[in-house]
Amino acid sequence: MTRGRLFCRDAGRLTLAEGSDSFSDEESGKISSNMRKGHRRWLWLGIGAIIIALIFYNLSRSPEWGNFRWTRLWALLTGASPGPLLLALMGVFCTYFVRALRWRFFLKPIKKASLWVLFVGQILGFSSIYLIGRPGEFVRPAYIAKKENVSMSAMLAVWLLERIFDTVFLVLLFAAALDFQPVEPETARGTKVLAALHRGGDVMLILAVLLVVGLLLFWLRSGQFTAWMLRLFRFLPATALRRFERFLRSFAEGLSVIRNWKDLLGSLILTAVVWFLNTSIFWLVFQSLPKEVADLSWLASAVTLFCAALGLAVQIPGVGGGYQVGIILALNEFFNVPAEAATGAGILVWIIMSVPCLASGLVLLVHEGLTLRKLEALAEEERELAENN
Repeated sequence: MTRGRLFCRDAGRLTLAEGSDSFSDEESGKISSNMRKGHRRWLWLGIGAIIIALIFYNLSRSPEWGNFRWTRLWALLTGASPGPLLLALMGVFCTYFVRALRWRFFLKPIKKASLWVLFVGQILGFSSIYLIGRPGEFVRPAYIAKKENVSMSAMLAVWLLERIFDTVFLVLLFAAALDFQPVEPETARGTKVLAALHRGGDVMLILAVLLVVGLLLFWLRSGQFTAWMLRLFRFLPATALRRFERFLRSFAEGLSVIRNWKDLLGSLILTAVVWFLNTSIFWLVFQSLPKEVADLSWLASAVTLFCAALGLAVQIPGVGGGYQVGIILALNEFFNVPAEAATGAGILVWIIMSVPCLASGLVLLVHEGLTLRKLEALAEEERELAENN
């Protein structure tokens, strides 16, 4: 006769309690699921590390990078002007404040959220992304959902809406910068990449316009659009179709926070402010460096920001990698900045963007009585609850 199954949790790990012979099927499934997620995370980390290593290997084979002078890089970093860097640091915290205002704007139809809670959520969320990578994306909505007693599905909908707004504005900014900023690479490789980016920028601009039109139509007729999409994809397996339906309904819930054209305009203005500040942070960091970087315009900083954002797809938690590589390649290949200066700019931007956020995040974790592990567990728990609802 099998004895009753009892369980306990010890420091976030599932263990068998006394008198228990085995884990339940549900708990075993959770363990198996967590193991698969852990394996996938390490797999993607390995792929990202390989891609970054290959990029650096190819760079090292070029004549300019073969003559890279580490003493020159150190002199650039230690000789950076503190005034622009201080302004850039202030700009970083301003972006989190504006993001908190935007979340408050989105949440207004649901409840009047605390601006402090939303601000802390931004800091903790981006700190988690810097430390554990993309899984940290769920920390922001999970923390805010818990503190404001709002459903996680509503928070995920707001998060998804924010991501779409940010993507559209970043693409529009990049397309405008390419059209108005003169870029004249001195190498054949840079010219080829720039031509591809021009073509890609035109395509992305068209897609961004179509996405905005689609968003407006979905906002105005979400019920009819959801029903039409479900009929269109009814060939999908039942499980996939249910997930797709949950996604559409969550997205509709997110769009429902924009109740009128005034709300839509307000959210667009706040998004524009976020990306103006982000670009200005890059420009201010460049102003702190020698002439070959300081002479770059604000629009050149926007092009560099876009390349850095593309690099976020290949990140090593706690280290970065793709972000810095995107900055270095943009400066060196498109704007003919020497290798040492481009590298110094990439390192300084990463420090200004990540270190203050991480330091503030650690202080806020202590203040909130949390740890990074607890925060990650909270995000995973809230996400699973939202998926099962």
